Amino acid sequence: MIKLYQFENCPFCEKVRKYMREHGIKWEKIEVDRNNKPEEVTSTGGTVPVIQLEDGTLISDSSRIIEYLEKNVVGKAA
Repeated sequence: MIKLYQFENCPFCEKVRKYMREHGIKWEKIEVDRNNKPEEVTSTGGTVPVIQLEDGTLISDSSRIIEYLEKNVVGKAA
């Protein structure tokens, strides 16, 4: 399952959540503490959203995330 590192009130995170909801992609939401960001977030530049794929691959930036999902997940078993 895809993990989504996010802030609840982040518009870029909402963009990714909306896309995943609309395309039936299941994900685990991980709310990030702004003062104690996990390695998955700091290693990709320190901003959210970040998704972590099952193989450990990290993708940051809402546009890059949606592009990846469009090419590799939508229409396939998610």
